[in-house]
Amino acid sequence: MELMVDTAKSQGQTQSQGGQAVSPPSIFPYRFTSDGRLCHRVTQEPFMFQRGCDPDATQREDRALCLHVTQHVHSLLEEQLHLIRLYLPSLSKEDYLPPPPLSKEVHLPPPPLRKEVYRPPPSLSKEVYLPPPPEPQGQGDHRVYFSPHRGAPSQGYVYLSPGALESPATLLVVVQDRGTMRCGLWSWRVAASEGLERGSMIPYVRRVLEEGSSVLLMNPNQGGGVGETPEEHVHRVWDLLVSRCVSRHVVVVAHGYGGLAFVDLLCRRPQQVVRQVWAAAFLDSSHSLWHQPLDAAGREWLKTRSRRWVLSSKPLNQPVGSLKAGCSQMSAGTQSHNVAPSVCMESVFRFFSKTLSPKPPATFSMVTRSRGTVGQIGPHNGRGITRPY
Repeated sequence: MELMVDTAKSQGQTQSQGGQAVSPPSIFPYRFTSDGRLCHRVTQEPFMFQRGCDPDATQREDRALCLHVTQHVHSLLEEQLHLIRLYLPSLSKEDYLPPPPLSKEVHLPPPPLRKEVYRPPPSLSKEVYLPPPPEPQGQGDHRVYFSPHRGAPSQGYVYLSPGALESPATLLVVVQDRGTMRCGLWSWRVAASEGLERGSMIPYVRRVLEEGSSVLLMNPNQGGGVGETPEEHVHRVWDLLVSRCVSRHVVVVAHGYGGLAFVDLLCRRPQQVVRQVWAAAFLDSSHSLWHQPLDAAGREWLKTRSRRWVLSSKPLNQPVGSLKAGCSQMSAGTQSHNVAPSVCMESVFRFFSKTLSPKPPATFSMVTRSRGTVGQIGPHNGRGITRPY
């Protein structure tokens, strides 16, 4: 495989929204301020959705707005947070394993894929994770092609921090909901109306990088291959990137349908996921233990290593019981699906921190009537049997 660098500027590209090509307007009437708010260029009034009587005009305006928000978020990811846009090769339908049956065979190693799929391609080297060198036509924009040969069509892309696959630090993998939003956005509508801090993944990325960890943003709505589903995109990114990363402390944030796609991956790659993923946070997830063929080991992993935040009128992090949850279930503190990720962010990182922190050994001591300590193990406070800490 050969490394290819795309030097086209993202702001000048024509992208596809909803299967139709959309060219960015020469002068978009709104712009993002330094604090991530979308305001009018002249009046400085904040953006507000206004629906007219012409549905076709409204649809065109929505496409243009979606493209403008997406391009701006991508420019921030690349220029300010220094993430790399990595283009992926396509895999054939034969490369996707069907979900294993609910039987003892699920505990055996999964059947091997074709040899070339497991073979690390030459482009998976240190050069891939460095900013691309300048091209003769102009400066690159931190986008890297990971394609079978030069000139091959791009099959979707992801964003990741430099050196993410080579670092032993914790790796955060984000799987977004299904819809018209692209990589880096929870909801372009929320980003437009309430700001980037609410509608984009930038706060998550910033937090991870400040803590010295790595991040990988999946892009399940890009549809790299013809008819590729979000589940297939998650499988492809896992096989090509996540399964080969050095870190053994991978944590996952899955929003909406992204939770279903991740659980589908757990069904198809049970041993790999259980071994490599340390914790998973589901934000108003669409997955269902009643309809996805998880075996006992997978259900136990979800029970002990995952937490689910659901829409509720209860305060944030209040328990919300359900027989179908399969794991601890908490209130998201909101009844809006699109803002749940931003509302739950601090709770999600506290959950990851608690899960990743090693638990100290339990200590106890025995005190005799003469107040002497017998068989003391660990610290003793002189007040009888101490509780594990």
